[in-house]
Amino acid sequence: MKKTVFIFFALLAFVSAFAFSQDGDSKSEPQLVQDSGSKKSNGSFSLTVEAAYYPDSAPLAGNGERFAPVSGIYGGAQFGVTAAYDYVFPIPGSSALTKDNNLAVGADFQISPGTLKPHIYARYSPIAFLVFGAGAKAGTGWEFLGTQCLASYNRASGKFDNLVPFKNFFYEFDLSATFQFDAAALWPGDWHHIVFMATYDFRLSGVSSQADCHPWVWEGDFPKVNGANYYANAILGWQLPFERVSLVGLQAEFEGFYNHDQIAAPYRNFDIDFCRVNISPLVVFNLTKKDALFALLYFERRRGFDSKKGYVNGREQNELEMNCSGGEWYFRRLALRYVHKF
Repeated sequence: MKKTVFIFFALLAFVSAFAFSQDGDSKSEPQLVQDSGSKKSNGSFSLTVEAAYYPDSAPLAGNGERFAPVSGIYGGAQFGVTAAYDYVFPIPGSSALTKDNNLAVGADFQISPGTLKPHIYARYSPIAFLVFGAGAKAGTGWEFLGTQCLASYNRASGKFDNLVPFKNFFYEFDLSATFQFDAAALWPGDWHHIVFMATYDFRLSGVSSQADCHPWVWEGDFPKVNGANYYANAILGWQLPFERVSLVGLQAEFEGFYNHDQIAAPYRNFDIDFCRVNISPLVVFNLTKKDALFALLYFERRRGFDSKKGYVNGREQNELEMNCSGGEWYFRRLALRYVHKF
């Protein structure tokens, strides 16, 4: 598996290098990761508003891959606002592969009804089709309308207990590498901007008060533990020469831990190294020169369990006590993201 992944990225790098060497026009370069068209150092400030609606989808008992239909009109909602500042330092280069090299550093601060989360990061583009990144974030949270944003698992009760905000903190450090490619570099034309971006992100995350191998939740997501985990993202899109609709495409996200030993032995059947997958059709609308709206539909592969929840010591089982058996696909959410650049 590792050899196959290495060969794939090697071939992708070769094709990307060939493509960018054929066309020196910066308009051929994909803009999915960053805008690097300026030769001068410059800073930019942006504001992002995100909202998501979750229908209810009750899990099904079974084995192997399956699909769980929508079982209720409302399963939750999410809202957040992020203020970000980026500063870009150009790095001189004379060839088509290096002329827009740059180093970008930035910070953002996200606030939602249940969390606060500052984040600092840096991105370095040594060549047209490759971007390296590093970042660090921290946050604290509280329960909001039934969503536990920072909580620790209590094995006796089978429930998650809320942690005290501002005394307990989520943290994450990450290193990433991104390949990006635009078919118009090989096939010039306004209608030929078929863009591809693939990112692999190594993460080290945890909650400050939690022992290793002990489950916790952050932002109401599935149970996690302290330690190394991964996130991968691939986008295949078509950049359209329209004033209002700039891109249509498909996004695939992959997320999980590296091995089952990262969680305590009593919870091994939960399968902590299960790979969660999101497949999301997306559309990007250009509202004005400074305003964009992203719309995404998320179809997710979550853990499936071989039976319905039973009872342990007179209480209902928690999913951490159940046996993971295959994956279960369901419609997770509709998400909207509005971005304004100042």
